[in-house]
Amino acid sequence: MGDVNAVLKADIRRHSVRAEFAVSLAPGRITVLFGPSGSGKSTVLRAIAGLERTEGGSIEWNGNPAEAWDDGHRRRLPARERRVGLLFQDHALFPHMSVSANVGYGLQGLSRTERDYRVREALTAAAALDVADRSRAASLSGGEAQRVALARALAPRPRLLLLDEPLSSLDTPMRRQLGGDLRRILTHQAMPTILVTHDRAEALSIGDDVVILIDGRVRQSGPIADVFDRPVDADVARVVGIETALQAEVAEVSEGLVRVRLGQHLITGVPDRLCPPGGDVVVCIRAEDVSLETGGPRAGASPRNHFPARVIALHEEGALARVELDASFPLTSTITRTAARELGLGPGAEVYAVVKTTSVHVIAR
Repeated sequence: MGDVNAVLKADIRRHSVRAEFAVSLAPGRITVLFGPSGSGKSTVLRAIAGLERTEGGSIEWNGNPAEAWDDGHRRRLPARERRVGLLFQDHALFPHMSVSANVGYGLQGLSRTERDYRVREALTAAAALDVADRSRAASLSGGEAQRVALARALAPRPRLLLLDEPLSSLDTPMRRQLGGDLRRILTHQAMPTILVTHDRAEALSIGDDVVILIDGRVRQSGPIADVFDRPVDADVARVVGIETALQAEVAEVSEGLVRVRLGQHLITGVPDRLCPPGGDVVVCIRAEDVSLETGGPRAGASPRNHFPARVIALHEEGALARVELDASFPLTSTITRTAARELGLGPGAEVYAVVKTTSVHVIAR
């Protein structure tokens, strides 16, 4: 169980990474390091774990220099003394060893009775007790191996758990199932966790807080819903999956809303802060918030943003269809494949795009 008021303060400098942030390590709270491949997420995690040295930065437990894990110079606490649990994407189990031997591998110095108790406790916590008697880890499925690897990380009762893309080696259905299981396990164990992922759905389903890394720099951090809904700039917007993120200029301000010009249209949206007329902004619209219709505005329709568009391309993605539009500015919509068929969509089709005002996020620059 984590310390109730624990905080990890990190200023990690390694190669091209210059990442500075602080995260709450309240029991059961999960912080996601999120960003595209090559953004420095794994480097940050490995530095926290003690597997890589910072170069002039620092890592402090509770923000206290006296409790520095790494001061970037002379003091560097060995990984084993940081009391962190590690789980990597390849699980790193010993295939020739039994499940119990794998889970108990890091439990040196305990009596046989205490070691066996810890192994069973960890397997139970990771919902993997049903494979406890397997004589070789090589016989485990991908999902079973993930749970056993989690049990091994939990067995030493760490004060912080570090997970590096733990679900990435699994197929999509198993990844979604185990993602929900993983959050329940960590919450139940009251285990503070830092998790690396570049999967938006995984981040949203598992995380409480997020640190956005782009090109080795922290660009935004905070509660995950706030950051994903209201990115601070166009780069962050694209990384968190906002398909339309365009620069624009404020045309009008009225009753707390702003109207900005995109292409030939005035779009009404909600600003993140005061945006005076003439001010530069970034307009963010998620594809799932863009609905499509044929014909003009319906009587009594409430959305203020209703404008003509032409279909440029349509991409079927499972039960959904991603529609690329020319609305005198580039716009993307995600609708069901059924809706796309009913609307007769295809390249060249003429439609109307409809977006609620509350779904247009306007970021002052």
